[in-house]
Amino acid sequence: MPYAVGSVRDIPVRALKLCGLTWSGEFLWFSESVLKQIMAVDPHTGAIEHRLDCADVRTDLTTLGGNLVQVAGERRDLRVIHPQTGAVLGEHPNPRPGNTLCGLEATRDGLWLGYEDLRVIDLRSPVDFTLIDTFRVERGVAGVTVSDGYLVYADYRSGLINLVDIDSGREVAAYWVHGNPTGLTWDGRRIWYCDYATFQLRAIEVPGILKG
Repeated sequence: MPYAVGSVRDIPVRALKLCGLTWSGEFLWFSESVLKQIMAVDPHTGAIEHRLDCADVRTDLTTLGGNLVQVAGERRDLRVIHPQTGAVLGEHPNPRPGNTLCGLEATRDGLWLGYEDLRVIDLRSPVDFTLIDTFRVERGVAGVTVSDGYLVYADYRSGLINLVDIDSGREVAAYWVHGNPTGLTWDGRRIWYCDYATFQLRAIEVPGILKG
């Protein structure tokens, strides 16, 4: 049974349709599909530090090799963007053409891609997108992030953030959160999510999430 968990930090942002979220080590970057922008927020002050134009923003966002990667366009391709200039450095096709790519996270293990319609999260090589592993999940995927030992995904419709143990592939916990979570990221201590319902970036702390 899911447990309710409250947020420990809320950052209101000027946005109409929050999509993706990622942590750069300094800023929270979030994408907004009405303004067609990607913005960097100081998590301590809530101030917007950078704004980048990005046409056709769709769903999630991550950082990879010092650049931003945004799901973009009707085909939900992967657009690589320079974080200072906003220049488009390249675009890669959705590895599962025709399927609804909603979650995206890059880690040292590879690139995690979550599909809402298929209820799967793939782990792929960030170099050639070769499939490394696939995790089947119980709910539709909105955003994806990875903490220490856990694959975390948001279920927008149910207002849930779900944890999958990476070693076993089993879903081990689910948490009801305020609003409707879309993009997710992990800052090393807290899970942040885009609250689509109230136009805020929210952080939660989950006891026991760190694995030794």
